[in-house]
Amino acid sequence: MNDKTLPAFTTKETTMESNGDVLTTKRFASVTRTVCAVMVLFSTLPLVSQVVTVTVQGRVYDSSGAAISQATVTAVNAATGLSRETNASAVGDYQIALLPPGDYTITADKPGFQKVAKKIHLDIGASGSLDFSLSPGQVIAQVEVQDVGELAEPTRTMVSSVIDEQKIEKLPVNGRQFIDFALLAPGVTIGDTTSGSTDVIIEPVTKLSFAGQNIHYNFVAIDGADNMSTASGIQKTTPSQEAVQEFRVVNSDFSVQFGRAVGGIVNIITKSGTNRLHGSVYEYFRNDAMDAKNALAAGFNKLRQNQFGATLGGPIQKDKTFFFGNYEGQRHVESPFYNSAVLANLTAINNVKVNTFGLPAENLRVNRAINYDNFLVRVDHTFSEREALFVRYFFNDQRGTNLSPLNDGFDLPSGFKNNNFRDQSVVGNLTSVFSTTLVNELRLQYANRYFNFPTVSTQPHLEVSNVFTMGVNRGNPDIYTEGRFEIADTVTKTVGSHTFSFGGDFNHVNTTESFPLFYPFEADFGSLSAFTGTDFVGAPHPFVIFFERFDTASGFNEPSFSTSVYQGSAISSAVRNQAEGTLGHTYEGLFVQDKWRATGNLTVNYGLRWQGETWPSAAINNPMKNFDPRAGFSYAIPGSHAIVIRGGAGLFHGMIPSPLLMCQIPSCGGTIGKFPGRENKQDDLNSKTRLSAFGSDPFTMATKLAAMVGPTLTTADYPLPALDAVIVRFAKDHKPAYGAQVSFGVEFQPFKDAVLDVTGLHVRGIHLGSFYNVNQPNPSGQLPFHDSRGNVGLKNLYCANFPCTPPVIAPGVRCAIFTGCPVPTGFLGFAGDFEADSKWD
Repeated sequence: MNDKTLPAFTTKETTMESNGDVLTTKRFASVTRTVCAVMVLFSTLPLVSQVVTVTVQGRVYDSSGAAISQATVTAVNAATGLSRETNASAVGDYQIALLPPGDYTITADKPGFQKVAKKIHLDIGASGSLDFSLSPGQVIAQVEVQDVGELAEPTRTMVSSVIDEQKIEKLPVNGRQFIDFALLAPGVTIGDTTSGSTDVIIEPVTKLSFAGQNIHYNFVAIDGADNMSTASGIQKTTPSQEAVQEFRVVNSDFSVQFGRAVGGIVNIITKSGTNRLHGSVYEYFRNDAMDAKNALAAGFNKLRQNQFGATLGGPIQKDKTFFFGNYEGQRHVESPFYNSAVLANLTAINNVKVNTFGLPAENLRVNRAINYDNFLVRVDHTFSEREALFVRYFFNDQRGTNLSPLNDGFDLPSGFKNNNFRDQSVVGNLTSVFSTTLVNELRLQYANRYFNFPTVSTQPHLEVSNVFTMGVNRGNPDIYTEGRFEIADTVTKTVGSHTFSFGGDFNHVNTTESFPLFYPFEADFGSLSAFTGTDFVGAPHPFVIFFERFDTASGFNEPSFSTSVYQGSAISSAVRNQAEGTLGHTYEGLFVQDKWRATGNLTVNYGLRWQGETWPSAAINNPMKNFDPRAGFSYAIPGSHAIVIRGGAGLFHGMIPSPLLMCQIPSCGGTIGKFPGRENKQDDLNSKTRLSAFGSDPFTMATKLAAMVGPTLTTADYPLPALDAVIVRFAKDHKPAYGAQVSFGVEFQPFKDAVLDVTGLHVRGIHLGSFYNVNQPNPSGQLPFHDSRGNVGLKNLYCANFPCTPPVIAPGVRCAIFTGCPVPTGFLGFAGDFEADSKWD
């Protein structure tokens, strides 16, 4: 069976007695709330809450258009029986805030007037506008519930789209990753990776870009709780789409309740139980026998995918306590994808690996598996008309083998990694109604992640630029763990036509990473012929060799190296443990806002948000002056709510790009010092490893590479490993990125259930994080250097440090730009001194 919700808009008749028994719920006395004692303790604290609720507002007037003050307006949830009421103000305005999304029957009533009832569907984050015209007369026994069918949101100022349950259930999506539906929203695309390279951590999720902005400047929330990974800067895994009710994709939000996002916001809510027992059992499968053939794939392409699960929800106590649960599993096996250059040259590639380097041949016929099991449990409980609570627990265990850590098609099997990770989170949300004009929403979350990303081999990393890579992959941590505690609170106060909101949030995150970056070494080749040795050199010759060793001050007993080291299946636990580093940090935010319904057609919201980050003082100078003013308006053309004009402007601060900062202690930072002249501007975090580089003429590089992978490998074969050549530092005065956004648009509803929206959005990114080489070469191709021996001078970027005469690289051809050694023979430090900064917009 597969339960479906009622259509969003239907017309029906509801019996309504004069005492209102049918469309109101009973008032319950206060009960003991041991289970949420902690939440109640904090529920009055003005701590930003991500909006997972809805608001309905409007005016009540008589047939002449005069306001009806003190009319009783009641909202009743069709699925759960939840009932909330308020009284209209002296000018007839009313508002009911912080309702769960869903279908509602809204009634307006006052003695001496006939009662009116309307049905409306309220999407997540929506502010529905519903006016009532009451006619004089006696209460009648039967009232027709009007089908409003209003899709336009005349009081909404943000640029956003809602992906509702109907779309999630009925639209096809490859892999059944429901967040892919966000790509249906205007301006949302699949984004690129990090600055200059690939992601530091490969997350198995869709990476979204809003209006062309960086994928690390978004914010994804589930039930209002932060679902971002600090270590990767990308959202973590989400529940099954069978457990998701709907979500809102926000391109630009000119309220100040949302923060920590220069780009866009995806706000997801999970399903809850109802008064009706309902559930589903499902199985989805794919098979290469039923798929169209990929003309670019190898002939041995394979695919087997099964997704299966079940849902169950219903009442524990009618109109009071509900449960919902979901389990989903996946068993997925496929063949990796390889580019045409690899498929056409596999024999030559393996010939070099086996006969020249003594490394195992590449077997392209390995299978890739991505299996998972997850489940979600949610309980909703209404203590009384004044207090409601939900608690949700999510667990996901995923096992992946032979995954590509860079880009599918670029990595060969020896460069694959396995990926076993586990996500857990528990979220509690307490809504307290202190009066008809004062409401509080408190949210707590604890989340934990264990992410294991071990290599499948210990072979050295060999890479041909833009063609393929093999061996231990650089740029990805082997393991990381992350724990998060979050508390957020929002207070909403209605005063006449003004709705004031204020609150804030606090997150404490502790992250540990193991990051053996270039261990044991990496050799980069400029072409396939340079790798196979079929050019003028006659032997494989990289243009640069990177290698990494633990700093002697760490006291780590460096393992000896021999060809047997390269035959293993994973980097040793001793190396992984030694390469660990931990950073704890916090995010804080505060906001205040007024949403003013200036007239029946004009709504204005304006507010100010502040947010800060606290890192260890050795990492960065903590940014504490991030203020974001924002304002927006919406205007419904008089006589019809079918045409709405809206616009806004504001500043939006993001977070420090943590992926670059988190690896400073394990391996990305420097060890011997800082770049001269920038000692006070670079972070004080010293990594546990030293990263060196070696470059010389092609013949010397061929000799060195042969020694480093050959049977006579000794420590001396690593070129002067005591000196650093590449250092990566983080600018201590790194400024958080922020965006300036302006939008203007018109929304038109030509007929029921259809909306045409034309909106322009201008976005400017400022202080966007990136990294650059502070030791840039001059026009002659030379680098200034300052090494640990005290040498100062210039070093040629492309040719050898020795010998001091131009080397012959081919008969009659010498290295044209090499003019001799400017200092005595020796390997020179600071060949590349990179610094992560935020200096460009």
